[in-house]
Order: sequence, then C-alpha cells, then structure tokens
Amino acid sequence: MRFNTAEFGVLAAVAIIVIVTIWAPANNYFQGRSEINRLNESIAAKQAEKERLLEEIDRYGDEAWIREEARRRLGLIEPGEVAFRVIDPNMEVDPTVTTSAEELTADWTWYEILWASIATPPADDPGGVLMEE
Repeated sequence: MRFNTAEFGVLAAVAIIVIVTIWAPANNYFQGRSEINRLNESIAAKQAEKERLLEEIDRYGDEAWIREEARRRLGLIEPGEVAFRVIDPNMEVDPTVTTSAEELTADWTWYEILWASIATPPADDPGGVLMEE
C-alpha cells in the first residue's frame, strides 16, 4: 500500500496532534512525580530533625546531663569539691588588656579615636619599622 503526499500529510498531522495531546498530561505527570519525591525527601529530613530535637528535649530532663553541662559550660562545681585553675607559667601578663581610668573617662568622638590610633606610634615599635630578632 502506497501513500500519496496528501495522505502522508494527513497522517503526519494526526500523529503530531496525538503527540501534542499526550505530551502535556505526561509532562505534568512526571513533574508531579518529581515534586512528590522531593516533598517525601523533605518530610523524611523534617522527621529526622524532629527526632533529634525530641532526643535533645529528653536530655534536658536528665539530671546527670544537666549537671555535666553546668560543669562544662558554666564551670560550676558540686558542694565539697575544690576547683583548680591551671595557669601556664610561660604566660605573660599583657598590660594592654585592661583600660586605665583616664581612658574610661575620656569622652572622645569616633574621629578623635581614629586619629589617635594612627597619629601615635606604638611604644614597642621605634621608628615604625618592624624588626625581627
């Protein structure tokens, strides 16, 4: 059986119409399936986060955990215990850490502070040249 040009054109037009008619619902279906999969993954992640948070809430009910966190975070000790602070003997006291009473009472504006910081060279930097020993 042979098709002439008109029959072939009609057959091609019908095939294109069928493909276009099927394409839109199929595309919507596959987009919907991918959206459902994405949302299911999101739900699973939220449930895992919920479980983690519920476990954390349960920890706050445990007296031993609360005591341990108070020791670790706040440095608290139990009655009868002795606290020790280990200080490195090689540490040097840095006098620039604290501020003097003059600095506290000085009511400088921001630009005066800025100018003083660049106009006065540091005491341990003679001539502004860094030298290695």
